[in-house]
Amino acid sequence: MATPTQRSYSTKGAVRRGNAPSVTGIPLVDRLIHVHPVTTVAMFTPVAAAAAALSVGRTGGWALAAWALAGYVTWTLSEYWGHRIVLHYEPERGFGAKLHYVLHGIHHDYPQDMRRSILSPLLSIPMVAATLYISTGLLDVPPVFGTGYVVGYLAYDLFHLYLHHGRPKNRLLRTLREYHMRHHFRDDTRGFGISAPYWDELFGTSIARTPKAGQPAGAASGGA
Repeated sequence: MATPTQRSYSTKGAVRRGNAPSVTGIPLVDRLIHVHPVTTVAMFTPVAAAAAALSVGRTGGWALAAWALAGYVTWTLSEYWGHRIVLHYEPERGFGAKLHYVLHGIHHDYPQDMRRSILSPLLSIPMVAATLYISTGLLDVPPVFGTGYVVGYLAYDLFHLYLHHGRPKNRLLRTLREYHMRHHFRDDTRGFGISAPYWDELFGTSIARTPKAGQPAGAASGGA
């Protein structure tokens, strides 16, 4: 059984209302770690636009559209596996436990805190930078691939924010919001795709269906 120290850095801790306290004790540093949604959009929109502009004339229009789509699909896989492997890797103690809490555990503890619903720049900047470097620098694909990746990331961040703070009227959006809330309040070992929940179906981590009475939560989705 987890000790109290371990449990304080676990996504399975008690859910708290309102905004989370500073994770560092230094307000300025905390504002750099957890940013406002407008800040994220302002940071990455120029990157997406610049990558698209640098791709003009490199190849035909349909090819550029295909590379942008490939970048978007790459983001959805990053979203799923990053959420599953990185954000839900929970060391029991020490620096790793604290880092996990800063990056994601605090979001599970304070799911209504808007700043904690946006991916921390500690992750988003390295992810985008590495993708642009690998795709355009090492593989020499058109930079518009990065446009698709960044647009996918921004769509994910804003979609995730809406699922937590919006009141969707559309049936599809209500279903997706319920799906994500199950990840938070039923079983955080499943349901890792937020803007792309189809990857959960493919990789066997879906919690889209409600289990029957007396049935384990994972059983209705085909197991882990």
